[in-house]
Amino acid sequence: MPQLRTIGPAEAIQADVIFSSLLQSLAEGVIFCDTSGAIVLINRRAEELFGYDEGEVLGRSLSVLLPERYVERHEGHLAGFFAQRRRRPMGQGLDLVGRRKDGSEIPIEISLSSLDTAVGPLAVALITDISWRKATERALQERTEALDAFAHTVAHELNSTLGVVVGASELVRDAHQELAPDRLHECLEMIARNARKMSDIVNELLLLATLRTEEVRVTPLDTGRIVQEVLRRLSYDIQERGAKIVVAERFPVAQGYVPWVEEIWYNYISNALKYGGSPPHVELGGSEQDNGSVRFWVRDNGAGLTVEQQTQLFSPAVRLDPRAIAGHGLGLSIVRRIVQKLHGQVGVESQIGQGSVFSFTLPL
Repeated sequence: MPQLRTIGPAEAIQADVIFSSLLQSLAEGVIFCDTSGAIVLINRRAEELFGYDEGEVLGRSLSVLLPERYVERHEGHLAGFFAQRRRRPMGQGLDLVGRRKDGSEIPIEISLSSLDTAVGPLAVALITDISWRKATERALQERTEALDAFAHTVAHELNSTLGVVVGASELVRDAHQELAPDRLHECLEMIARNARKMSDIVNELLLLATLRTEEVRVTPLDTGRIVQEVLRRLSYDIQERGAKIVVAERFPVAQGYVPWVEEIWYNYISNALKYGGSPPHVELGGSEQDNGSVRFWVRDNGAGLTVEQQTQLFSPAVRLDPRAIAGHGLGLSIVRRIVQKLHGQVGVESQIGQGSVFSFTLPL
């Protein structure tokens, strides 16, 4: 049999120092408690996690570190652990949280083990703060939901638009000789208009791809020139709808990326043309804000939006009405992503019967 060696006082002191140093250097929180649930030892990382100094928790029940709703259940679990001690994770399949001294809660992961000591068995809890992991999981879930919403929105938009093109083109193919000139012209205009709509959808998807991958260099913007280019792109719609466009004489100079900012104005103005009054009256302007930003806005004379519609407006899954899918779905959700990436914010102000003001901010 191997011979057991008795260690002397000096070695015992050295071992105690090594143990204490190791305990305090761990990146995880460590808490020792006795069979009654009283805390007998806590390391520095656990103090940081829960916001307590060692002297404030020694001798107190471990429940001081738990939300009230878990205390009763915890006491039963602790008794069961001492009755059948083994190393195991605590709360498998559950979202565990700890309570800090200030009352706030943090998501944690706990691994339990036991230790036989001169004062009796102790439970050892190894505690890991998983706030970062939970935040990452939430962000991933939100990203997945957003991608699903984009997929449904794009499929709906392309399918409905393509259906119009196919229907009108088949009518022209099969009955062009019998169609009156006005009716024939109407069908051809419908084909051209919906083809442009599909082209816009594809361009928005390409833009979305660049938002995810492209790093851009912002520069001072000539917003007046950007707006005039957008109005040129929309000249057919402006003429067709008999719209009146009022443009501010000057715009404050903001920082941004020209191709992205042009798409913001394009979405806002095209929406104002589609969902404004008959005929549309659209005003474009901008003003400096006290917080060092510039607020640009597009005001229309449309039917206005309810408070509920305004809160949902920039979501990729929104469907305010069957006519509003293209403008009030994919386009505005991409606008929100553009503006956020340029360190600004989107906004809308509206009242039923009094039109809407769509806005976005950029750094001055």
